[in-house]
Amino acid sequence: MPEVDAIVIGAGHNGLAAAAVLAKQGHSVIVLEKNGYVGGMTGTREILKGCRNEVGASCLFPLAKEVTDALEFEAYGVQFIDLPVMAINLPNSGAKPLIFYTNPLRQLVHILRDHGPRAMLGFIKLIRFCKYPAAVMDRFTAGRLPRTMDELLADAPNDAARDQLELVFKGSAMDLIERFFPDPVKHQTFRALLSFAAIQSTYKGPYTPGSAFCLVYTLALNGNGGLIRRVKGGMGSLPEALDRSIKAKGGEVRLKQVVKRIIIEEGRAVGVELRGGEELRARVVLSNLDKPATFTRLVGEEHLPASFVKDVRAIEHKGAWVHLLFKLSGLPAYGGEWASLNDDIYARFGGAMVPDPEQMQASYEACEQGQLPSDVPIAFQIPTIVDPSLAPEGMHIASAYGFFFPCDAPDNERGKLRDEMAERVIDRICQYMPDFRDKIVERAVFSSDHFAAMYGATNGDFTHGLIHPDQMLAARSVVEGSAHATPIEGLFLCGAACHPGPGVTFLPGYGCANEVMRTELR
Repeated sequence: MPEVDAIVIGAGHNGLAAAAVLAKQGHSVIVLEKNGYVGGMTGTREILKGCRNEVGASCLFPLAKEVTDALEFEAYGVQFIDLPVMAINLPNSGAKPLIFYTNPLRQLVHILRDHGPRAMLGFIKLIRFCKYPAAVMDRFTAGRLPRTMDELLADAPNDAARDQLELVFKGSAMDLIERFFPDPVKHQTFRALLSFAAIQSTYKGPYTPGSAFCLVYTLALNGNGGLIRRVKGGMGSLPEALDRSIKAKGGEVRLKQVVKRIIIEEGRAVGVELRGGEELRARVVLSNLDKPATFTRLVGEEHLPASFVKDVRAIEHKGAWVHLLFKLSGLPAYGGEWASLNDDIYARFGGAMVPDPEQMQASYEACEQGQLPSDVPIAFQIPTIVDPSLAPEGMHIASAYGFFFPCDAPDNERGKLRDEMAERVIDRICQYMPDFRDKIVERAVFSSDHFAAMYGATNGDFTHGLIHPDQMLAARSVVEGSAHATPIEGLFLCGAACHPGPGVTFLPGYGCANEVMRTELR
């Protein structure tokens, strides 16, 4: 007889969300996590002495109300922090920064004053253009069965809408951007910002076909309502709250438990075997891991059709970035042409430092050739500006992602390349904040191979399958008519490998739990 109703492999945010929903409905659940902490790539722990550091996600985008109601974050201690400035985007020298304020009037005044009415009109037209394709992606819609690109094209209400989808599915980000921001000089800031939005979760440059999809996927946030926020104590406070919720409802979260294999009997998943040999049985098994990790490592190819295994191996997983964490002796300041930004402390909270699209494309192509980028695009954050609890008194922490690290380089070259890339990231930050390097007390550098080792993500890919058009929507599913079922009965996927994909939305885990309750735990 099964010991419990469900075993969840992996205590990342989606695995915990699935377990919390099941436990809330009275089902017995065990979550198994190989690390000594919950959250995975949405976790927070001490990396730099005395700090709470996020190795992975760092900002919370708007969540579906249905999800927040079900997961009861605030009831289990989560405190959300509103951001006066959600992000600042710093282009090359000579162009003006773009600041995203939470106050809509302040936002309007800033764009009109610093970028002009034509830029404002271009941005409005771009968002309007993206509204339809973003809506059919269902990125923030709970419980929606994903559709194929062919189905969406066939169901388009008119030729204009179909043309929009064709561009989004097949075009480059710059094909889309240049429709609304054609002038490389006057529109420099917007072209750089939007190009960067298109490349962070994919292995493409802004001029590479297929990158338009990632841009629209990112801009889909604009149609969801709500604002970007922080979580007090770091993003790990969210999974830590889910951990408490699961335990309060009678479920278990077991740490330092390495799953060796999923037990398959007569074509059905009936439990798991741990590294030490212990076997646990359940009516269903949910995997929060990506597809290769689940099927080739834990299930075994002998239990699966050869064509299915071939498709799983064909999924592109890459992590062309380095992730840096810093402990700082004080708050760095903007210098030179950027010094006026110091007037608003929240303008130092975080955002992007990005070169022009042409430079980004050249850096991507260099990455493909195994070379370091000459112009490193950076996403950065200094979260202690809004949450001092993350660092010792008087100190700050910062983080940065630097993109187009040559992730396919041979293992014996990666360490040297990683260190060189880290120096280029710091140099880039110092172009805007000249005193940044002098304030570094301690630092840590991670690349995708670290994410692979720490979190079990294939090739360290935090997207669980890059945001390419042919790897999204219904391509995220592996069984027709289901968002989470697999070819193995009783085995479900609940992580970002499922629709709607990556990002801290909790939708894959939430959706999986509800599908399991409809089909298996009735």
